[in-house]
Amino acid sequence: MKKMNYILTSLLIGFFWLIPLSANAESGQPENLFSESYMLMDASTGQVIAEEDSDRRMYPASITKMVTAIIAIESGKMNEMVTISENAASVEGTRVYLLEGEKLPLRQLVQGLMINSGNDAAIAIAEHLSGSVEDFSKEMNAFAEERLGLENTHFVNPSGLHDKEHYSTASDMAKIAQYSLENETFRDIVKTKKLAWKGKGWDTTLVNHHKLLWRYDGVVGVKNGYTSESQHTLVTAAKKEDTSYIAVTMKSDTSEQAYADTVELLDYGFEHFETKKVAKGTVVTDEDGKEYTLKEDKFFTNIIGEKFNTFVDKEGNLVVSNELDEEIATFPILPDATAQDEVGDTSQPTQAAMGNLQPEDETEQGTLWVTLTFVSFCLLFILLLVNWYRIKLKRKKLRVQRMMNEFKR
Repeated sequence: MKKMNYILTSLLIGFFWLIPLSANAESGQPENLFSESYMLMDASTGQVIAEEDSDRRMYPASITKMVTAIIAIESGKMNEMVTISENAASVEGTRVYLLEGEKLPLRQLVQGLMINSGNDAAIAIAEHLSGSVEDFSKEMNAFAEERLGLENTHFVNPSGLHDKEHYSTASDMAKIAQYSLENETFRDIVKTKKLAWKGKGWDTTLVNHHKLLWRYDGVVGVKNGYTSESQHTLVTAAKKEDTSYIAVTMKSDTSEQAYADTVELLDYGFEHFETKKVAKGTVVTDEDGKEYTLKEDKFFTNIIGEKFNTFVDKEGNLVVSNELDEEIATFPILPDATAQDEVGDTSQPTQAAMGNLQPEDETEQGTLWVTLTFVSFCLLFILLLVNWYRIKLKRKKLRVQRMMNEFKR
């Protein structure tokens, strides 16, 4: 009996120990992050790896400056001299201490904007390019809506200072970063850790406000932000080998929480997924055996170590599927595809649902723990039933014994 109780106690301990492990194993994506809204995106394919409330409208704060910077860079006026207005010199918040009447190259202002988050630089850029903050904000909105097709973003200033009508989402900010990082000048500026700054009002060395440039291997920028209303916002790009990610976190109580969330998101991405490609020159066939030669690389997000197949479907799309024949990505053929049977579009892949992109080892581990938990529960129930039956028999035996003793008397 003592041995049976020992076994039951051990099983009870094991059963309750298994429960939290099973729950954690079933969880594929990072959970319980500090940020109210976040997204992790494959920068090459646009595939969303992890997200929470990523389409919820939030106050972006200074990550707004990514838009101001890319518009300035694409203006082709980076070498023009900008005269600083009283409006720019007197703006509140983080500055590079511009003085009214001072003249600086637009390039230097963009550097001060992105490295030191200068609100004065943002106003100076807007006024130089569009004549006023209001007109530049219109250009920012046109960029977001017409160039990138964003539906949940609206700007009223170039710096990100709080306004109820100035908002964006983690999803939209990830797309803005993805677009901007295609520009070499933008990449060079946001990855700059330190920069000598010479101005009439400030002679110093700027130190990039994005701390993960020093803390996380592979980070290449992009921008952090803060207002009392937005709390801490952060956009981060990181690259390891051929895989690049963009992580966006919005509304964290502290900057360290935003950094911690970002590290967890990036770790999750790099540990479980990778950017793969169907290489330029690859010959693919459709169901009729017709051959197509790829004119450029086609990128897609894949579970690390998982094999993939390619074919051309009835609609003329290049389809990438996994080992279970589940669609991973689809690349439409351009309307101007020629009779030479060439596939050469530059469109982003249409990815399968995240359920099909969960790492196989995590899925199997979750199933294993669920099975073990169920088996342990059944075994525990059987042993409890056996133990109850043994106790019942013993009590019956004792009653019979007492009756026999009474009869003998």
